Amino acid sequence: MLAGAAAAAAATAACEATDEASPAAVRVPDVLVVRTRDGLAVARDGGLTPGRAGALSATGSTLCLATAADKTTQLDFTTTLAGTRLGGYPVDGRWTPRVVHADGSMVALAAPEADPLRPRAREKTTIVIADSKRILHKITVPGVIEPDAFTADRLGLFVLEWLPATAPDHYRVRRLDLGTQSLERLWTRDKVPVPAGAEEEMRGEGRTAVASPTGRVLYTLYTHQPGHQHTRDLVSGRPGNVHAFVHTLETEQNWAYCVDLPDPFGHSPSGAYSIALSADGSLLFVVDLAAGALARISTETLKVLDIVKVGSDTGPAYAAASDEHLYLGGDHGVQVLDLAGKAIEHWATAPVRGLAVSRDLQRVYAAREGGVTWRGTTSGDAALAGVTGLVRVA
Repeated sequence: MLAGAAAAAAATAACEATDEASPAAVRVPDVLVVRTRDGLAVARDGGLTPGRAGALSATGSTLCLATAADKTTQLDFTTTLAGTRLGGYPVDGRWTPRVVHADGSMVALAAPEADPLRPRAREKTTIVIADSKRILHKITVPGVIEPDAFTADRLGLFVLEWLPATAPDHYRVRRLDLGTQSLERLWTRDKVPVPAGAEEEMRGEGRTAVASPTGRVLYTLYTHQPGHQHTRDLVSGRPGNVHAFVHTLETEQNWAYCVDLPDPFGHSPSGAYSIALSADGSLLFVVDLAAGALARISTETLKVLDIVKVGSDTGPAYAAASDEHLYLGGDHGVQVLDLAGKAIEHWATAPVRGLAVSRDLQRVYAAREGGVTWRGTTSGDAALAGVTGLVRVA
């Protein structure tokens, strides 16, 4: 992002100058992946692609999009930045892309679900694994299974196994071996299999995630988890009563570890939380915007460094970080902080519906209903009809 107070002041002044211009007068300088009422879309070259059901790779390089037609689903793989089509073909049946491998090489498809965090009861689940040229696997397993992330070696898929299958209301994370087509327990951080009966079970509430810059590690924030017991608690026999934690999933070595968050985390409405990583991946930030609390976590030690007081706000919370700044968005605008959590300034904007930093760290984007605003070395505002949120900058 901008270095130095003078540069920051210059960018703010430039943005104030453009705020009075027509919203469509300035072209968005980066390629953005956005949400629309019809699904994922890309803002590129002054236009917006049609919204479609789809999934984005953790690194943001590749999109897999799907279009339902009669009794088939048309799959299309494209590069996010240039929009180059990598391949595609029709697949029999109705399918929705759920997870794309971090390198964009493959996708996990599942049957359409109104809310994957409130899946319907069923006896079995079928998951299709495909690349840009062909179907690789079609796997049917007992119970209610939802794809979560691929293993780095492409040999497995981390899934949420919902329990009980007849009335699913909680789940555990397991590894689906694509070769044997069997569900396996994860490993602990000490790289030993989780003992039988010691797997953590989470409720489907307040779940939001962010991936490391390489896509190798997935950090998932869980809130509203009263009485939760981690694997380490179950193994040791200690009682657990944590209300919020970050589930860390290492997709290369297949281990998981949870970072507990202290009060007040876990008590606010689930929409009040957001999670972000610093540009180098060394710091993880969790914000409870309703309570005005920020947790800073070391991704090396997986320990909470401190809890910082920040300004509170209403509405859904959003967070993004660069190499120097942390941005927190809510109904009343964007708070700009340094990476230690010290407030720098506040940008009054329309209610924020997404935050993202450009890859060159020179601009931060704040989405609103029907458009985006950006500030940095260049500043501006653009109308994007139908946009409901911002996923990331390509």
